[in-house]
Amino acid sequence: MEQIHFTIENTQLSANSKLVENILKGLDFLPYLQDKKGLLFSNTVLDSFIEKEAKHNVQTLTTKENRSIRTLSSGEQKKALLNYLLQQKPDFLILDSPFESLDTQAVSNLKTHLITLSSDIIFIQIFNRKDEILPIITHVLEIENDKITESIPLDTYQFKEIDFSFKGEVPKPITFYKDIPEQLISLQDVNVSYDDRSILNNINWTIHKNEFWHLIGPNGSGKTTILSMIYGNNVKAFRQEVYLFGKKKGSGESVWEIKEKIGYFSPAILELFKRRITVAHMVLSGFFDSVGLYETPSTLQIKVANEWLQLLNLESKKNTPFNNLTTAEQRLVLIARSMIKHPPLLILDEPLINLDNQGTSIIVSLINKIVAESDTTILFVSHRPVKDLHPNFIFELTPTKKGSIGNVKTAD
Repeated sequence: MEQIHFTIENTQLSANSKLVENILKGLDFLPYLQDKKGLLFSNTVLDSFIEKEAKHNVQTLTTKENRSIRTLSSGEQKKALLNYLLQQKPDFLILDSPFESLDTQAVSNLKTHLITLSSDIIFIQIFNRKDEILPIITHVLEIENDKITESIPLDTYQFKEIDFSFKGEVPKPITFYKDIPEQLISLQDVNVSYDDRSILNNINWTIHKNEFWHLIGPNGSGKTTILSMIYGNNVKAFRQEVYLFGKKKGSGESVWEIKEKIGYFSPAILELFKRRITVAHMVLSGFFDSVGLYETPSTLQIKVANEWLQLLNLESKKNTPFNNLTTAEQRLVLIARSMIKHPPLLILDEPLINLDNQGTSIIVSLINKIVAESDTTILFVSHRPVKDLHPNFIFELTPTKKGSIGNVKTAD
């Protein structure tokens, strides 16, 4: 008899869903799992091991390698977690968005491993995007109020098709920048090493006004290093030929003067943000380069923020606490925050991570709209290609033993 495996679309779960916990406890009705031992494979579980290691210096997942879990790539970390869970001999595994944050090769490796295991272990895969569903999945679980209501064979299940577009135009700028050169960013023969490890090898890359770039490369290829040289305060940049807005980095312009010209989005900017703030105030904070509003905005600034919320179909939620929004809505608000001044350069660092099909479609649609209706140069960063994104150029990092090399490609 063919092994049965299940999948659940992430959008069907509430933010504080008890479903996973109930399945593991045997409280939810799935006859195939009666009296069977289940474990959870997720980023949350992985993060708890990483935190435990940092606090107590206990290397649970990497005892054989005798190295810190933090020193492994995302793919290696997930492999270590999976191996640890398998040692507990579970009858089933809940795979919570298993491919999130992995590059193309790591996804392929993990998929192959899971398929090999699928004859011995029942899988319940929670997926964000339809193309992530494992080929061994046989049934889709319908969820209502965090309870399983139905099990439908995958070959008869009707997935919802998403066709999303924004109504109205991107609000006009009220902030204007002087003396912005045609060449915004230039990296010339840039080499970066940490200790004995080479990260970047002879990188040459120039970004001009009104261009839309996709920076792509596997985990650990140096994307974050490049971003920190452009937007951050990476001391490695001061010894290199790194030019920002016509000036060599380290030639007198402060980090804050550079950041004033750059809009920046990353899901990580919320990691330390715990304050209760409304949606409107989060958008307005972009005028002041802060996360959260600490200054009094002008009437004109409030008007522009409202125009952005209208575009995003979020005007009715402007007084809602930001943390009460869905993940996709939060991303929309944070992109509006980073774009509200129409900066010369907008950096979008992994804006699609942990989003479902609909959320991905909405964010990609907004990015394409900003490109079409503004003069801001866009630098979009991810570790995998993105469907329906239309950059002018791709800068692809390819790891080698001497550090990652970079190649410019014209997008299809």
